[in-house]
Amino acid sequence: MEGFEGPLDFLLEMVRRQRVDLGRLSILTLTDQLVDAIEDGGGRIPLERRADWLVMASQLLLLKAQLLAPASPEAAEEAGAEARRRLELLDELARMREAADWLAARPQLGQRVFARGEGAPTPPRPQAELYVAFLEATLTMLEGREGKGAEPPLTYRPIPLEFWRIPDALQRIAALLRQHPGGLPLERCLPPIPPHADQRPLKLRAALASTLIAGLELARDGTLDLDQHEPFAAIRYRAVQA
Repeated sequence: MEGFEGPLDFLLEMVRRQRVDLGRLSILTLTDQLVDAIEDGGGRIPLERRADWLVMASQLLLLKAQLLAPASPEAAEEAGAEARRRLELLDELARMREAADWLAARPQLGQRVFARGEGAPTPPRPQAELYVAFLEATLTMLEGREGKGAEPPLTYRPIPLEFWRIPDALQRIAALLRQHPGGLPLERCLPPIPPHADQRPLKLRAALASTLIAGLELARDGTLDLDQHEPFAAIRYRAVQA
């Protein structure tokens, strides 16, 4: 078309805004240009892009046929209504694309924004670096055994820490609930740990986890109820009356 050069979707937008006279569109020229564009693109143009071209070209052909050759005044009116409906569909498609672009530009959870308790994922180490580290560890082990007999190597056996266990938590919760049938918070069920105890923060976390798991076990058995009025609020244990 004289005075126009651009993609088909932009041409449809120009038609919708009545800036281009669709009656001047040459069907033969449109078909030739579409075929040339597909042939020149070869395998470089994605299949979905070529499908979009065919859909838009068919819509243009249908609009022009309805406008130029109506069978009757009623058919012309129906053609105009159908053309307006299709243009409204194109408007809706444009709004959907704008919304998709807007969503894609927003920070995405797990990539630029992370939920509570999550952090940026640790990038994986290169395979070559892992392979070299494995070879170095193997050579170190072989050098350490060189010149020695067949006696087995010493095994590292760390001393187990005295953590608050789940069976201990079950007994303590049951005893406290007999004394306080109206209920009590989870923190009251923790064992007494002296302020100057060795590794006290770690022992407190272990006791809290064991007490929570013990409470869930008792709630599953129907022995007690767990209440929490809002997220991250205190958890209360209440004995279930038989």
